[in-house]
Amino acid sequence: MIVRTLTKHAVETEPWSVWNAYVNLLAMEDYRDLSPEQRPAHLVFWYEHEVQNGGHFQYFENLGTEHLAETISALELLRATGQQQILREASELWLSRSRPRIQTVEEFCAAELEREFNTLDSRFHLCTPALVDCLETYLNDHQSSFVRIE
Repeated sequence: MIVRTLTKHAVETEPWSVWNAYVNLLAMEDYRDLSPEQRPAHLVFWYEHEVQNGGHFQYFENLGTEHLAETISALELLRATGQQQILREASELWLSRSRPRIQTVEEFCAAELEREFNTLDSRFHLCTPALVDCLETYLNDHQSSFVRIE
């Protein structure tokens, strides 16, 4: 299992280093290389990242739908039921029509200007708890699966 290792001294002097190591693992490791316990956090991290940076349109454009069902389940596991419902609705909208693969920045901007996900994006930002809080709780409950302290 892939984990990040920190010294006890580092954690005592920089308590945030556990969170940073967790985020590093979620961001830098490939989904296929993660354990079943790590994968839900990875999927939720990337959902959060993409929607925060460009909304659901960017999420689907960048990540596609390969892990969509697993991401919806991961949101439930991390107790993010509001975001889970929003992703279900967004996925129905995304899958409701054929979408050509965007090839250029201009095509992306033109498609984004349609604003078909705006309402869902707004609802996402109003959800409580926020996904970062859900990820933090998951880390607290499963720290040894992500960060080893020696």
